[in-house]
Amino acid sequence: MENHSREQHEPSPYGLPGRRKYKFVDCAATAAPGFRNHIYPVERVEEFVTRFGPEDCFATIFFFSEEVLLYLAEHRVNDHPSIAGFDGRIWAAFLPFDIDGEPSSDGLAAALTLARQTYTFLQRHWCLPEGAIHIYFSGHKGFHLLVDARVFGRIAPTNDLHRIFSLLRLQAWRLLGMPAGAARFDLAIGDKVRLLRLANTRHRQSGLYKVPLSAEELHALTTEEILVLARAPRPLTRALFRGLLPSEPVGPVGPAQATFSQVRRLARRGRPHPYRLPQPPQDLTEALCVARQHMLRHDIPRGMRNNVAIRLASALRRAGYTLAQSSAILGEWNRRLTVPLPARELQSVIRSAYARAFPYAYGCHDEVIRLFCPFRDRLFDCEVYRKQHLQQGAD
Repeated sequence: MENHSREQHEPSPYGLPGRRKYKFVDCAATAAPGFRNHIYPVERVEEFVTRFGPEDCFATIFFFSEEVLLYLAEHRVNDHPSIAGFDGRIWAAFLPFDIDGEPSSDGLAAALTLARQTYTFLQRHWCLPEGAIHIYFSGHKGFHLLVDARVFGRIAPTNDLHRIFSLLRLQAWRLLGMPAGAARFDLAIGDKVRLLRLANTRHRQSGLYKVPLSAEELHALTTEEILVLARAPRPLTRALFRGLLPSEPVGPVGPAQATFSQVRRLARRGRPHPYRLPQPPQDLTEALCVARQHMLRHDIPRGMRNNVAIRLASALRRAGYTLAQSSAILGEWNRRLTVPLPARELQSVIRSAYARAFPYAYGCHDEVIRLFCPFRDRLFDCEVYRKQHLQQGAD
């Protein structure tokens, strides 16, 4: 775990109120110890890249306040500090569209076509000016289109911004007609701690850099010409700190604001009320996805038991089981473990899942749940994931 939080006193390059508080990102790199969980103020991300080299460097899409430092100090996965499952407020400078193609020349050409279609969609449907869309070749098989979040008006830090962003992407995908082919949006980038490759860092497999492109280059260049540009870093003239913050003025755009407000209402209307949880099913397997069923049925090693227990308890609560029912279910689970948790410790974990007015939902991208999920690399093959993510935007 690294905490690089000393205050910087340079002038703020980004005028949105509150940015100085929500200024922390989680950085990751292949050469960094543990890969991720290195918390830096955005002004010092360049220091991280310099320290660990430009190969496979990432940072979180969302920004955190100092709350994430407290969470990191208390939360552990496999006995290491981790921000997995962080449930605090978040803020963002950009709404990212991650467009992936198959790792082939045809796949990259399809990704380029979809990137062009998406850029045109954003200009026509959201009426975005060219200065509000930042374009990057990802360094391997796709493109990143980053929409300056100021087009949506003032976005306050909130607990559900990741859900709103996910529905914005889903709505755009549907209005594009969900074109078939070898490219699509990565709709699985919607959790609070999701990473995105930093600008002008190198993809280890391809040896190419994530580089900025102009709108003219996006529409005029061939894939071969873009690959040539990506052999070396390019100047970042419109963004700071490896592309994490825009450096040019951008104001609210009416259609984009209206779309954001509509999607925000939809996202919040879809959240179940804390006092209207469902009746629990008689068959326990109906309450748990495949990953959680695996957690419940298999032995759990030391260092993972608390993390698994809190995720099972939270899932049971959201399914409508009472504290007593969950205690009985998890008590039986604990007795089957080769090395069970002490009874008092298990009860403390279960009670913590019931302590809040609204039960926390550990999502499909949670670091622990992914360890047990057979669909972790193909989420849209999971019926539960499809139901949660494809039906939300149906209105």
